[in-house]
Amino acid sequence: MFDTAAGLRPRIGDRAGVWEFLRLFTEAWGLTGSPCSFDRPLPAALREAYALGTVLDGGGPDVEDDVLVFHWADPEITETAWGVPLDVAGRDDPPVVINTGGGWEAYVDRVSLACVDIALTTVVQEHDFELCNAAELPPEVAGPALAVFDRLPLPDLPMWIDVEESPVRWYSAPGRLLRTHGDDGVWLWVSAQSAAALDDLYAAMPGARGHWSN
Repeated sequence: MFDTAAGLRPRIGDRAGVWEFLRLFTEAWGLTGSPCSFDRPLPAALREAYALGTVLDGGGPDVEDDVLVFHWADPEITETAWGVPLDVAGRDDPPVVINTGGGWEAYVDRVSLACVDIALTTVVQEHDFELCNAAELPPEVAGPALAVFDRLPLPDLPMWIDVEESPVRWYSAPGRLLRTHGDDGVWLWVSAQSAAALDDLYAAMPGARGHWSN
């Protein structure tokens, strides 16, 4: 069983470490894709992310409103886009902005960390339906439920579907990945690598019983 927090923590400090983590993570969770390369000048982090072939849209980057856009959400969910402002696109691992429909705003300070968040999101949204679940928890239930899991070393992030439901936070245990968004009513999304790991997750969160969607 892959331990996401333990795998990321010693590697998060540099770009090469993040790519090593993503190779391990995507292999463990069965994410597949084809490496891509593009002729146009790109930040080093974006070239390397496309070369991984398992994280970003393969269609390639585009320029919109002085932003180099490199990733788009499923249009059936939202029109959100991720990008790098052109005035910092010369940096190796530049900051990322996000547009959920109301204009560009800060997202995270490194492309490589945005790629981690995108890969994690793919797992909680597109992994085996039978091994995923979601629950809306009141804060007094969410706090104790999450206390038994290890928070990933990522900053609070905007919720890319609706920024008013921010922040996004990530947690894990071996074979289990958890995402929360919101502070008042907390939405919890979980994914597991096996049925046994999902059962262990439920057992570790007895206060969430009765709140699960599935």
